[in-house]
Order: sequence, then structure tokens, then C-alpha cells
Amino acid sequence: MSPYEIKIKELLLSKQLLSPETLAHATKQAKGGSLIHYLAEHQIVDSTTLTNLVSEVIGTPVLDVKMLNIEKLPPTKIDFSLLKKLNVLPYKIVQNTLYIATADPLDLNTVEEIKFLSQCSIETRLAPYDEIKRKLSLLSKSDQPTNTTHIEHHGPMDEKIVQLINEIIEKAIHQSASDIHFEVYEKYCRIRFRLDGFLTQISSFETTLAPKISVRLKIMSKLDIAEKRLPQDGRIKIDWSHLKKSIDMRVSSCPTLWGEKIVLRLLENNEHIRSLQDLSFNTKQYDDFLTAIKKPQGIILVTGPTGSGKTVSLYAALKTLNTSDKNILTVEDPVEINLPGINQVHINIKAGLTFPIALRAFLRQDPDIIMIGEIRDRETAEIAIKAAQTGHLVLATLHTNSAFDTINRLKNMGIEPYNLASAITLVTAQRLARKLCSTCKIQKVIPASVAKTLDLPQDTQAFFANGCDKCNQGYKGRVAIHEIVPLSDTLQTDIFQENSNRLLREHAKQQHIFDLQASGIEKIKQGVLSIDEFYRVVQS
Repeated sequence: MSPYEIKIKELLLSKQLLSPETLAHATKQAKGGSLIHYLAEHQIVDSTTLTNLVSEVIGTPVLDVKMLNIEKLPPTKIDFSLLKKLNVLPYKIVQNTLYIATADPLDLNTVEEIKFLSQCSIETRLAPYDEIKRKLSLLSKSDQPTNTTHIEHHGPMDEKIVQLINEIIEKAIHQSASDIHFEVYEKYCRIRFRLDGFLTQISSFETTLAPKISVRLKIMSKLDIAEKRLPQDGRIKIDWSHLKKSIDMRVSSCPTLWGEKIVLRLLENNEHIRSLQDLSFNTKQYDDFLTAIKKPQGIILVTGPTGSGKTVSLYAALKTLNTSDKNILTVEDPVEINLPGINQVHINIKAGLTFPIALRAFLRQDPDIIMIGEIRDRETAEIAIKAAQTGHLVLATLHTNSAFDTINRLKNMGIEPYNLASAITLVTAQRLARKLCSTCKIQKVIPASVAKTLDLPQDTQAFFANGCDKCNQGYKGRVAIHEIVPLSDTLQTDIFQENSNRLLREHAKQQHIFDLQASGIEKIKQGVLSIDEFYRVVQS
């Protein structure tokens, strides 16, 4: 917040135009946008009074908009509907300088957006919000110059940049990319997609386009386009009629040496949440998992490294559990997918909303099911244990390498073994591997040394990656490999007695539980997993 904005707030209070409570509420509702516009639009403070106050602070004279004799706006590339939305009045162009009337010259986001869209230098003049609005309303859309440009998605922008970004996003969707990376270097910029877990360069472009791309993406995701020194996070949602789908993306900007790196994470929408049947479980794993989530209480822990599909598994479970007779609450960082019928809380560390604080609130909300995006500390783990022991079903993720490493991780956090034994119902570990392309995969005999290592018969045949125009180097899509461990009485006793992981695994094997290696080998036999992927994902 600039010193001018602080002074304006002080004057609003000292002149008794607002109470501290009303000012705080208005600031929150403005959501980082123009407080002056919010106050004027909602008639909380008189528009002319606000203009005089701003003029007093920044020393700028007030423009008499009523005296402007303009039959139509000066020709620009700015869509008229956007001008009405921003309540900005361009009233003349001198050489390459566009003069605009605004109620808040300190609203740098709006000024920068107008500058970018018009490709002109900007000179701001101060005018009352209501007078600008009234003048714009007198200018019917038919009066606007014919060279006004309108882009279908997210308003008017430089056509080249809009087209470039739209094409990139559409290409990412068609190739089922999970992430789009816009990266800036000294002499070039590049765009990479994460396809089936691997980053692949798609194209490169000149560095002069980087700032424009950054501004366009920030406007789409409602980020501060003037802030280039600090990381920012936002979201983009596009309803594209020609694709017949809605696209939801999480946006992260990060300042680097030569500019801003921006990453778009393409999110599934609620219509495409996977069901349990789509999670690549074998029959026993499916039955064990379904039995666990149908229980009224206990903890189900989904574990694995980053990018192993833990959140997808949790959402699939929630999709099954989401019925009108259940009160389901989730706490996530961030919320990835909007789930109608489920109460989702987005962690906000700056505001003091942490996992423990959200969970304590949940326990006063009469929950049936609680989902925790990640157990990161002892306090969160203790609340989760308590919730599971007092009649709630708790689903959570944890970063560990195997199901049984999870027990040690929680003990290292300070959770007593007897609490773990009594609260945990099921632990899963999982990995995501690239799936062989069904069109071009080829079958051949496994080398004898490999067959021996995997405990397979000699002359066993398996499928290998080949490559065609329908896949990415022989792979298309991904398949999950699971280790599903329901906690039997024997395993609960092992945990309570703090027996070794080796003994836990022996007892699990006696219960015919597939570990990650056995699950991977099963998928090799099914022809969906290559041996190379098995070694990369499972054996590593």
C-alpha cells in the first residue's frame, strides 16, 4: 500500500466519512482492487467527496467531465464494455499518449491494463466516479469507432498475444498436459509442457514478447500486473464454447533473473473427477479401499512422493462418499477442484488460517468426513488422530515412500504407537508411471537377467515402448501403481508393540497384500507398464 493510499484511509476516518469497521469491511470487499471505486460504486461515500479527497492527497486538479465535448471515444483497441467495467473514460489522444479520466489514478492495475491494451502512453486525469459513469452511459455502443477489437475470451488484448496464449492452452489440453511453463532467459524464451510427468519443450519465442505474455496471464488470473518482484498465485477459469468444456487452471508467477516464470497447472473440473474404478486398483485393492472408506470412523492415509496422484485418489474417494446425508469438510493448500456438496477450505497462512486452526473449527461443525490435504506437523496429526477416535472418518495425504514408512514418519512427529494402532484403518502408497501406447507398443521376450530379477519365468514376454504419431515416445497417459494395506489385528499389534518394518511387511505378505513391486509386475503382465518405467518409478 502506497503512502497516498494510507493517507486517503486516514482522511476517510478523520473526516468521519467512514467508521473503522466500515473501512475494514470495504477494504476486504475491494479484494485488492480500487477502494475508491468500491466506495463510490456502492454509494458508501459520495463520489464527488471522494474525488476531492483524492485530489487533496495527490495534488491533482479535478477534470470537469461534463464539459468534455466528445461524440465518441478516441479510436483505441480497448473494448467499450471493458471501459464501462473499469469506469475509465479515454477522451483524447495526442501523438501516442492516451488521456483517460478515472476516479482513482492510484489504481495502477487499471492504468497498466489500459496502457497495455491501447499500446499508448497514459496520462491520467481525476474525475468523479459518477460523472465518468454517466458520460460512458451516454455513449452508446454503436457510437464507438469501428477499429475497436473484441476478443472472445477474457476481454480485449493485443491479438497476437491472445492468439498465442489461446493456442498454447488448447494444445496443452489436446495433449493432456498437466502443466504449462512459460520461461524467460537472456536471449530467448521457451514454452514447455509436462506430459505424463516429463517436461517437453513445445516452442520458443523472442524475449520481447515475454512481458506481454506475463501481463496477459496476470490479467486472466486477476494478479497484480504491477508487481514483478514477488511471487504471486492465482486461478484462471475459461468457458470455451468451441471446445465444449470449462478449463480451470492454477497460476504461479515467480520472478527470475531475466523476467517472470509463469506456470499454469491444468486442473480437472468436477465433471471429470475420477471414480474409484478408474484408479488402476486390482480387485483386492479396490475391495480393501472401498471397505475402508465405507467405515464410519478411522484414518485412511494416502502416501507417496509429490506428483504421485495422491490428491486424485482422495477426490475419487470423496466422489464416492459425497451423498446428501453426509457432512464432508476438506482443508487443502490449495483447493485443486471445486466439489459441489462438499465444504472446502483453502489454507491462508498470511491470514492465520492453518491446517490445525481449520481442523479445530471442523470439529465444531458436526462433520461426518474430514479430508486433510496434507499432514505436515505434529499438531495436525494429533487433531486427525483425535477426530478418528471420536467417530469421524478422516482422509489425508502424507509424503512417505511406502505404506509402512508412514508409521515411522508419524511416530517421528511424536504420535504414540497406541494412538496409531487404534486410529489408522488403511494406508496406501502409490506411484504414477507412464502408460504404454496401445497403438504402437511392441511385444518381445524379456532378457533373462531381467526376468530373474523380477522373479518371472524364463522367456516371459512383455510389451515395450515404440513410438508413433499418437503418443509421446511410446507412452500415452499414466497408470497408478498401488500398495494398499488395511490394518488387520496383527498389523495393529505390530504397530502397538513397535515391531520393525520388516516384520510388518512379512505379516502383510501373509495377508496377500501387494506391495509396490508386486503391483508393478502385475501391470507389466497386463501390458500397460513397460519394464523401463517399472525400474524408473518403482525400483528407484
